[in-house]
Amino acid sequence: MLLLDSTVWIDAQRGRATDATRFVQTRDEHEEIATTGIVYQEVLQGIRNEADFERMRQVLWSALILEPRELSTYEIAAQLYRKARAAGLTIRKPNDCLIAAIALEHGALLVHNDRDFLALAQVEPVLMVYPGRPH
Repeated sequence: MLLLDSTVWIDAQRGRATDATRFVQTRDEHEEIATTGIVYQEVLQGIRNEADFERMRQVLWSALILEPRELSTYEIAAQLYRKARAAGLTIRKPNDCLIAAIALEHGALLVHNDRDFLALAQVEPVLMVYPGRPH
C-alpha cells in the first residue's frame, strides 16, 4: 500500500515530474493507493478553481482513506516529533508526524516530496518512505 502525501498529489495535479510522481506512475497496478484525512484537507484547501477542486475531490475519494486507529496514534506522532527534535532535526509541519504515524500504523510506504519525512525516517527506522533515506 502506498500512502501518498499531499506533496505528491499536488505535484501530480500540476503535472510536475518528480521522483515520487514517477514512482507512483510506474507502480504495480495492484498496489493500493491511500491517503489520509489530513492530506485530503491539505490538497483541497490549496485549490482555487472550483472545477479543479471537484476533479481532485473525486480523485482523492477514489483512494483508500487511512485514519488513526486510536488516540495512541497521536502519541506516536508526538514521539516522532520529540525524537527528531532530540536528534537536532526540525520538523516544519507537525501534521507530517501524524501522517508518518498513520503510515507506521497501517504498514504503508509513505510516498512524498518533503524533507520532513526524510528526517522522520532517520529517527524511526521502521518508517518506510520513498524517496528513501539519504545515504
